[in-house]
Amino acid sequence: MIGLVLLIGLVATVSVGILLIAGDTMNGAEQRSENERVEQSFVEMSQQMATVSSNTDISRTMEFDAGKRGALVKTDTGTINISGPDLNETISIPIGAVEYEGDDGTRISYQAGGVFRETGNETRVVSAPPVYYDNKDNTFSFPITEVNDDTQLGSGDVRMSHADTTAYTNVTYVEQSTVTVEITSEYCVGWEAYFDGQTANAEGQAITERCGNDNTMIVELGRTEVEGDFSQAVYAGGGGIELGHHNAEIDGNVTTDGEIHGSGDITGTEIEEHQQSIPSFDSVIQSKIDDAERGEGEPIDLGENKTTLEGGKTYYDPDGFDLQNDVTANLDDGNVTLIVDGDMKFTDNDLTVDPTGAEDNTSFQVFTTGDMAMDNQEVCVGSCDYNSGDAKSLQIYGTSSMLVHVGTGNSKFEGILYAPRDEGYAESEGIDHCSHDVNGTEPDVCIAGGGGAAQIFGTIMAGPMYVDNNFEIEHDTSLTGFEPDVRHGVLPPRLTYLSIAVHEIDVENN
Repeated sequence: MIGLVLLIGLVATVSVGILLIAGDTMNGAEQRSENERVEQSFVEMSQQMATVSSNTDISRTMEFDAGKRGALVKTDTGTINISGPDLNETISIPIGAVEYEGDDGTRISYQAGGVFRETGNETRVVSAPPVYYDNKDNTFSFPITEVNDDTQLGSGDVRMSHADTTAYTNVTYVEQSTVTVEITSEYCVGWEAYFDGQTANAEGQAITERCGNDNTMIVELGRTEVEGDFSQAVYAGGGGIELGHHNAEIDGNVTTDGEIHGSGDITGTEIEEHQQSIPSFDSVIQSKIDDAERGEGEPIDLGENKTTLEGGKTYYDPDGFDLQNDVTANLDDGNVTLIVDGDMKFTDNDLTVDPTGAEDNTSFQVFTTGDMAMDNQEVCVGSCDYNSGDAKSLQIYGTSSMLVHVGTGNSKFEGILYAPRDEGYAESEGIDHCSHDVNGTEPDVCIAGGGGAAQIFGTIMAGPMYVDNNFEIEHDTSLTGFEPDVRHGVLPPRLTYLSIAVHEIDVENN
């Protein structure tokens, strides 16, 4: 009798267990079914909102499935920051979301035009956000849809109507510039996966910082390329060239948008009244300064007893310098970059680039906002032997208002000097410049010469130029066809056109 009671109890317990398991299974199936219905509703909502955002005078209504728990409309779930040298200020756009969360923890969200689904540690893109990169014409389009008010949505009719649109039309053309897109979002991994796909066929790497604990990713588009024909000894924009004496010589091709005068000698082809100008490098220089001020570079005072710049490093001198010691840039461990916010004076000491042990195309690159003065000093590669190819190892980049003065004495420069002239002329302070003019314009590059066999070996691309007594500019012929890389490492995809618009949408139950 006791055994029978125990048996009945065991059967009852097993039966209850089966019912409980069946109940859990049914609930799980119901939840999965609800998740799928909600996901489809979110996809349809994203399509309807895309239609509403592109038309100012229409609204849309749809049957929306928000599940048992409903969905929340939140106006502050992330931020999109868009910045670049050609933008007057950073475009900062707070982004909202419509969010659903099931009993099993599954989250489905609409954010800035895309639909994302998060299950456990996995986030996937259900419906792609309207971010487009066209690698044929290098166009980046990013229409951002933003929800207007915090509210709650239940299942039933949902109405979407256009509230406002902000179009950033002043930043449409951005060639020769870079644009940085920084996205902070709970769905960062989904955004990252989408950008990977969008730029997969582009030439270059778009994502520079992937999602971390701060849910932030950074995309960079556009690259800066050094324009101009390096088969020339001299390019002088914004004026002309004056060769003051018969022993002032340019050994190589010369191009100017002005005229060439004087009694000196030019051995190569002369092109005057050239109609195609070289754009200024101002935005690139400013971008380098901005990066340095954000900490991308070791702060130094080059005028205070600094004697060695090490390969593989970036240095930042925020005040300019007048060398008090000879300085050597060693390239054996990689490229050296020097960013200078001020003037550079080589009046008492030399600067030498040592390429010993360096790989091909390794260089010392200088980016400066100021002017440059030399007086009986050497700024050279190695021992100033003017060997073919040496000029590639030293590259100095300046702004459109950069003035260059080479005084009397045996001054020597070996490298590339690149500071294309922009419109207008800025008078400099704190640097001895020129007592001559070129076709009525004070020159950007003034080479006084005299007192010794001074020489420049490489190429100069700048503004109007005056070359005086006993000075030679010799072209390094190995520069023909040379394309300097001012961004070492992996370059971002090219960018020519940028289209950014923010569409504000009201979303509410009817």
